[in-house]
Amino acid sequence: MEASFVMEEVSTVLYVWIAAFLFLVILLIFMKVTISLDYSHANDNDHIAVKIITLYGIVRLKKDIPMVKVNTEDQTIDIREKKMASTKTPNQEKETMHKKVGKRDVKEILHQMERITKEIVDLNRIMRTFFIHIKIVSFHWSTWIGFHDAALTGVAAGGVWSVKGALLAFMQEHLTFKHKPVYEVIPAFQHNVSQTHFACIAYFRIGHAMLAAIRLLVHWLKGRKARKNASLQATKNESSV
Repeated sequence: MEASFVMEEVSTVLYVWIAAFLFLVILLIFMKVTISLDYSHANDNDHIAVKIITLYGIVRLKKDIPMVKVNTEDQTIDIREKKMASTKTPNQEKETMHKKVGKRDVKEILHQMERITKEIVDLNRIMRTFFIHIKIVSFHWSTWIGFHDAALTGVAAGGVWSVKGALLAFMQEHLTFKHKPVYEVIPAFQHNVSQTHFACIAYFRIGHAMLAAIRLLVHWLKGRKARKNASLQATKNESSV
């Protein structure tokens, strides 16, 4: 009796742990990641503010990124930049190699191009499947542009409007908008003005991101295997000559 009672207690605890684990997995899958992006360009100053909210509102991250700052006192500009070290030397010589290309090489090149094209198409399909699950909650993009020349102001405003329209059409094709996006171009005649303000709030679920990551991993493993097989086949063909 005592042994059976202990087994029942162990089974109960095990079931509780399994249920708790499944509950946490479900919470993780349906958990949202909300991203808020705010960009402004005014008076020769650029500023980006990014805010990320997740874990059902418990985790909140915010980052302000001043990109360009104009100093009106000495008319200088402060720019944040990262310099990458270069491995090239000033006196580095370039070597030219000549190689004869035959029918087999042409076939191999065509095969590689076909494989790369297929990988790009498959990758695009995976990303489109993920992007369609990104929900745009709020989208507002306003631009003020103007010159002293009224004709130039009209042409510039029309060009900016065309670019915005094309970009919004592309986004509406790949993303899901919960509300109608708001975008406008305001011409400022007789004034030199170049200002813009962009604010966007979007979210996606962790489950969709995990599924896209798994598909990308499978796609990468398949591509790696295909490249390895192609390399072995090419080596085999060369050795048989």
